[in-house]
This record gives sequence, structure tokens and C-alpha cells, in this order.
Amino acid sequence: MNKITFDKIDLKKLILSAVKVISFILIFVILLELFSMTIFSKSNATSYKNKFSYAYSYVNEADYSIDILAMGNSNVYSCVVPLRLWDKRGYTCVDVGSPRQTASMTYNILLDVLKRQSPKILLLDADMLYEGVELNTNLIEGEAAKKNYLNFLPYISDNYLSNAINQRFSVFLLHDRWKKILSFSKDKDKRKHALNDNANFDHGYYFNKTIKKLEPNDNMNYTKAVEEIPNEALIYLSKINDICKQKNIKLIIMNAPSLNTWSYARHNAVAQYAADNHLDYLDLNALDDYRINYNRDFRDQGNHLNYYGAKRATNYIGSFISEQYPDLIEDKRDNPDFAAWNTDKKRFIDFNKIKKF
Repeated sequence: MNKITFDKIDLKKLILSAVKVISFILIFVILLELFSMTIFSKSNATSYKNKFSYAYSYVNEADYSIDILAMGNSNVYSCVVPLRLWDKRGYTCVDVGSPRQTASMTYNILLDVLKRQSPKILLLDADMLYEGVELNTNLIEGEAAKKNYLNFLPYISDNYLSNAINQRFSVFLLHDRWKKILSFSKDKDKRKHALNDNANFDHGYYFNKTIKKLEPNDNMNYTKAVEEIPNEALIYLSKINDICKQKNIKLIIMNAPSLNTWSYARHNAVAQYAADNHLDYLDLNALDDYRINYNRDFRDQGNHLNYYGAKRATNYIGSFISEQYPDLIEDKRDNPDFAAWNTDKKRFIDFNKIKKF
């Protein structure tokens, strides 16, 4: 009899403990959701200086208003000027990039973007496929360098899980926002400047007029060597390609000009993937009809374009899209529903003191 009573008591304690644990987890998840929707929301991330302010610029775009997504790491938001595409072609575009953005992170962000947008084109910068991989400049002719990673569960790898969680609960990405809030509350002018500096009129583009004169290096010398796409990046590139097929989105792989993160061996690997999957590939480092201006196009040691280089690159991309897909995107410059883009263009020019747009 005593044993039965003891077992019943233990069972009650076990149930009570389980209820407490489950209740704590539910409350914790609710709080994460609450903070992620308010103070630490993706929309708020665009209003102050942080590395995700450009990656989440898309959340402020009108629903189903974007023709072109430009996605990748910092190379892409330094290269594609959405308001230039608007001014010359009447295309609506948003840059969705962040420093060191990986293929798995891009995949997760793309899923989120497509909840409210139905773009016609995805411009995907291939530099992110080798994010975190040191550039191999010692490959010999005909050699293929394979970057192997241990992915026992490649579709739910550590990177994928962490990126998926961060996308679901943005509080993990933006947890240092409280420091910004405190500092801004003490200095309203500073807060006003930060908000203006990250306002949505740039549509995700990072404006910089700094000019760094450089000399070309040997990275883009022709070779048959191949630095193959890392396994995990290849998996998520293929998943992105699958989504584009399902959603009838034209996937265009591109490369912004880059002196220190790109090579002809990497170009060969991406070109082969594009050919195998019947995709257009625009490598602005290796085109016959596009030339980099090493005296004017870069703002640093050769990794990122300045505004002058980005303007030239964007002009080329816009011309390519117009010539190859003349009926894919409607010119919206005279459409009153998109008049805000003309206002954004004026704000962009005025705020950045651009004399010749």
C-alpha cells in the first residue's frame, strides 16, 4: 500500500515538473516572438547602424512591388544601385545583403522575402558561395580544388539551423539594439542622423563615394583550374535554384567586381554550374564588353565598389536584363502607383549630395 502511494506521489511530482518546464518553454518562446516583433524586429533593424540594416531593407517595401531581388554578401549591396535601375529602366529592385552572408543565410532570407514579394528576377552574387573560404591562388592548370565539409545532415546543418532560428526570432540577431536605444535617447540629433542614414529610400544599397586607386592583380588570369563550390554552399544554391523554378523567378548568377575575393578558378566552377542548370552568369570580372576602372571604381582594397563603380555595374546589369528579357518587367516610371520611387530618387540624390546621378 505504501509503495502505491509513493509511486502516485512521484508521478504527481513528475507531472508537475513537466508542466513547469513546458510552461517555462512556452513563456520563453512567446517572449522571443514578442521581442522579435517589436523592439528587435527586422523593420527596426533598418533604422539604426548594424550589419543587418541592409539585409532586412526588404521588409519596408510595399507588398508585391519588387521586380528584382539582388542577394548576397556585402559585394552585392555595394554593386547594385536600385534607384539607378529605376531611373534608367523603370525596374523596382531591392538589395538584400549583409557582411559575410552565406548561402544558407541567403536561402533562409529568400524564404522570408517570398512571403510578401513575387520578383521576376533574382540576382545572386556568387561570392557568398565561398564565404569564409580562403582564396586559393596556387591552383595549377587543369586542377580542381574541392572544398569538403562534413555534413551528415546537409539540409539541416548547423549553419542552416542557426540561420533558420535567427530568421524566426530576430532578437538573436539584434540583441545589442538596447545599447543603440539608450545612446539615441541621450542624443536626439544622433538618432535622427542614424535614421536618415538608414532610411528606406536607398532600397538596401550602401552608398560610398570614397575612391581608392588600385592596380589589377593576377587572380583573373585565364586558367583551366577549378576551385569547386563548397558542398554546403552548393546544396543551398541548388535549393535556391529549385525555389526560383517553382516560383517562376529568373535566376541570374552574377559577380560584382572584386580583386581580392574572386579568381578565374572560382569563375570556372560557377560558370559550369550555370551552364549545367541553364542559367545566365554575369561575372563582371571576366566579361569582354565590361571593363573595371581600377583608378575610380573601388572604395577599399578591391573588395567593394564605390558609387561610381556601382553606377557603371548597375547600368550594365540593367542593359543585360532589358536586352535578354525585354518583356519580362514592365517599365513603371509613369505608373502613379509607383510614384514613391521618384520621391526616393530625389531623396537619395539630395541626401548623398550627388551632382551627377
